[in-house]
Amino acid sequence: MNNLLPLAGGGANQRITFLTPKSFAETEAAVLALKSGEVLLCNLSHLGDEDAQRIADFVSGGTCAISGHQAQIGNGVFLFTPASVKISTAA
Repeated sequence: MNNLLPLAGGGANQRITFLTPKSFAETEAAVLALKSGEVLLCNLSHLGDEDAQRIADFVSGGTCAISGHQAQIGNGVFLFTPASVKISTAA
């Protein structure tokens, strides 16, 4: 194991926050985590369409404000990242 090299960019310090909000009030903390450089995985699949859309729009706006990235990775599941973390998909 002495021949292992660290990931470029110091990935060992990267945090991923998982959020399954029950209400819109929980989303402000999620956007603040994203703003501080954390990756956000947000599961909205258990919410009604209107609540899920409102939360997704709010977090998307916060992501856009910090020049971050976003992707829908499942039914009602979204990945939001700060600008320093790119999202790529296999072709």
